[in-house]
Amino acid sequence: MRWLAGDGALAHVARVIKTTVRPSDTVCRYGGEEFVILLAGTGQDNAMNAIGRLQREPLRRAFPCQDQQVLITFSAGVAERRAGEGREAVIARADGAMYQAKRTGKNRALPAD
Repeated sequence: MRWLAGDGALAHVARVIKTTVRPSDTVCRYGGEEFVILLAGTGQDNAMNAIGRLQREPLRRAFPCQDQQVLITFSAGVAERRAGEGREAVIARADGAMYQAKRTGKNRALPAD
């Protein structure tokens, strides 16, 4: 039963993200509990601001679970694609920044190097 709550929480986060980002942005699940959000035409500074706004949304829209309202937080890594950089490389940089954010505290976002 616990995995159902986890899947429900992921679906809730996906809905919150999709209703918060612009129609031109792309959201996809990447791995077990990770999402990739492509913010088209957005530089790293503006992307950091967008992710900050996005992190506040799940706190305003609690996830209903077993007669409780659960607040969901997430950590994020933000990377701007460099000229000539492949998808895997930019995702790896964002992933590294996300893990660094997780190590330094919850519900944080850090820019990739």
